[in-house]
Amino acid sequence: MKHELNENAIDAIFTELKRLENMICDLLEIDESQDKFGLYLEKAASDFSLSEREFDVLKLIADGRSNNEISEQIEVSVSTVKKHIYNIFNKAGVNSRTQLLNLVFSLAEPRL
Repeated sequence: MKHELNENAIDAIFTELKRLENMICDLLEIDESQDKFGLYLEKAASDFSLSEREFDVLKLIADGRSNNEISEQIEVSVSTVKKHIYNIFNKAGVNSRTQLLNLVFSLAEPRL
């Protein structure tokens, strides 16, 4: 139970950090193509052999969206979203959104 609380707290922190990052990018009018995190997501999608739809879901997870919000955004049922998330976790070898995002960061190659 304590582990679950820690995972939930970490998930909440990641969600808030991504929200703040989006706000800062909006304020600075940074082009999305320059977003390093977007590049990390693309690399992870390639490394994990994600389908185009799974990549869409990964981006929304990274944006801090809930299953319901993802469902509305990509216009599929919540159960379909859960299946996509299950597939992403399976391909990445993780069990939570927190582990997934940590893995995405760890796979990122430093840019010189």
